[in-house]
Amino acid sequence: MKSCSYTNEKTATGSSCSIKNIYADDSGEFICETEGGEKSNIINITVAAGSVILESPAVPVMEGEAVTLSCRSKTTSSNFKAEFYKDGHHIRSSSTGNMTIGRVSKSDEGLYKCSISGAGESPVNWLTVTANHTETETDPSSEAGCHIYLILRTVFTIMMVALLLLLVGLVGKIRATNCSPGCKCNCHDTGNCAAYV
Repeated sequence: MKSCSYTNEKTATGSSCSIKNIYADDSGEFICETEGGEKSNIINITVAAGSVILESPAVPVMEGEAVTLSCRSKTTSSNFKAEFYKDGHHIRSSSTGNMTIGRVSKSDEGLYKCSISGAGESPVNWLTVTANHTETETDPSSEAGCHIYLILRTVFTIMMVALLLLLVGLVGKIRATNCSPGCKCNCHDTGNCAAYV
């Protein structure tokens, strides 16, 4: 972690850190800390000594957000082809110099760089992706738990219906067996067996 020992100016909205003459050695992780001890997210700042830079978010990006990485050169015109790399592997080419990741996820976190033919390549920039707390406040297994609950509820309902049908069948058999064989029974109208002579 680097401290802002260059100039530390207090403003009405908080504190700012200004580095007047910046060099590649000034690259690193920076953090802001209040007098009360609260700390901000870590930001990564890379100072490029070469002619190609990769502009990427300095602060962590929330999962689900869109992120645009921009490859810029001091020496080439606006018509150039930029190649983008993640963790040392080529991932995309772009004639605009921009690469957009529509909905970032934790798997998009990593070291990115770009290159422009004839101009060189940028230093690597770390892209940090953090969990979206509004989406992860519930237990990640709750979706699977919901499916299990629905299956168990369905099985329970089927078993209860089968048990009810079984009971209705048993009651009918019990009523039928209460009538003696030589008598005509009127079991259906009243529920009581009355023998007719």
